[in-house]
Amino acid sequence: MKESTLAKITASVAAARGMAQKALAADPNPDWTEYEMLSIDEWIARQDVKLDRPEAIRRLVQLGLNAKPK
Repeated sequence: MKESTLAKITASVAAARGMAQKALAADPNPDWTEYEMLSIDEWIARQDVKLDRPEAIRRLVQLGLNAKPK
């Protein structure tokens, strides 16, 4: 069975939209510098509970969002 031209166009447009959204989306996995990773690991070591890096980063972001501006 042959795929209709309209179906091909519709599929192409949907694929292009998906690629464009991915290209324009902020990268949820930033490239961390060695200094940043060491700083995060040191912060983790000072905590009373054992945290993995993703949880530590979530907590640090939350602390930053809750901080009052000077």
